[in-house]
Amino acid sequence: MPQIRVRFAPSPTGHLHIGGVRTALFNYLYAKKQKGKFLIRIEDTDRERSREEYEEEILSGLKWLGLNWDERILKQSHRMVMYERSLGKLLSKGLAYQDPKGSPAIFFKVPKKTIKFFDLVHDPITFDTSLFEDFVIKKSDGMPSFHFACVVDDVRLKITHVIRGNDHLTNTARQLLLYEALEAKIPKFAHLPLILNEEGKPLSKREGGGSLGFYITKGFLPEGVLNYLALLGWGPGGDEEFFTKERLIKKFSLKRVNKAGTCLNLEKLKYINGLHLKKITHKEYLAQAKLYFLREIEDETKIREKDFLKCALLYRDRIKSFNELQEMGKYFFEDFLERDPEASEKYFNDVTRPKLREYAISLERIDFKSVAALETHLREEASRLGVKAGELIHPLRVALTGRTVSPGIFDVMKLLGKKRVIKRIKEVIEIKGA
Repeated sequence: MPQIRVRFAPSPTGHLHIGGVRTALFNYLYAKKQKGKFLIRIEDTDRERSREEYEEEILSGLKWLGLNWDERILKQSHRMVMYERSLGKLLSKGLAYQDPKGSPAIFFKVPKKTIKFFDLVHDPITFDTSLFEDFVIKKSDGMPSFHFACVVDDVRLKITHVIRGNDHLTNTARQLLLYEALEAKIPKFAHLPLILNEEGKPLSKREGGGSLGFYITKGFLPEGVLNYLALLGWGPGGDEEFFTKERLIKKFSLKRVNKAGTCLNLEKLKYINGLHLKKITHKEYLAQAKLYFLREIEDETKIREKDFLKCALLYRDRIKSFNELQEMGKYFFEDFLERDPEASEKYFNDVTRPKLREYAISLERIDFKSVAALETHLREEASRLGVKAGELIHPLRVALTGRTVSPGIFDVMKLLGKKRVIKRIKEVIEIKGA
């Protein structure tokens, strides 16, 4: 058996679509499962729309995901000699012809026949090529067409399996004609279900979650994104949902890829990503939080890195992506605190304010380095004031965070520090001065 060789072939004409990411992932998983090679080809024959910055973004995105390729990257714009040789063969055989209107374009002469091939996802597929018109294989600007360059390169790279989206099905029919015309070995094909939006239509790059950049800026882990995308159109069998990349490689099979399109569900992604945030090591969690801070936050806010990391640790079991820290932990990052009006009305009254005043005074002599010491002190103060601990904790939580729900209040107090804790208690009991 020849070594399995697959490729991911993005066009650098825009941001990387999340469907393209999943295509890259399925190619990668299939290659690694079969001990084969995963290759990258940049299809940059569209001179007007191809941009180097998009190419760099695509490659950096794949690296961020950990989808590392096995051989040097091939760029179609560097392979013009190869395309010209193959064009010459078709012209000499009378299988292609110059544009009769006089342009430099060259057309492929479509033979009228029935094409059958076995798709590894959809099973047998048949096309009637009498419904096709002759199509361009060399454009008027001298560049090869998508169909032609794709086939020539797949032959040259000895690609054994072409794994791509369902939107390429009709392209496959035309490309099979080119394989036959070039007397080349035909690879096996697998067409993946499209990723759909909530309306059941193909997801566009402009929609939330449509491009890879969305997931990076929202602070998802690469492991979480890969895990979710693998489940978006593929089923491992059973109820298992948490997968590392290594586990995906072990379990992946094209036989379990769905035929029909599947809808993007960002809530499910958040759930999956949250599982990964909880399971990675302490060191890796901090490293990922720091990367997110440096990439997305450092230049836009006054949040300090060490403060962001402290908050990230406190919220590790609560967040599902790092961008949620700015919302959940904004009481820590912002000096002005907006408190829940209903909670304020409930907890700040003539009964609680005097007790909070006494508690604030007592905090002046307490060391904030120990969470345990803070808890012991509050319970002692509650007993001295003749109330249950909860009667101090609930209004204290709203005073410090503006909300009725937060991580452990004593962890919050340590995070904020003595000065800010006392200041915020005084705000709600309307005591002036420090």
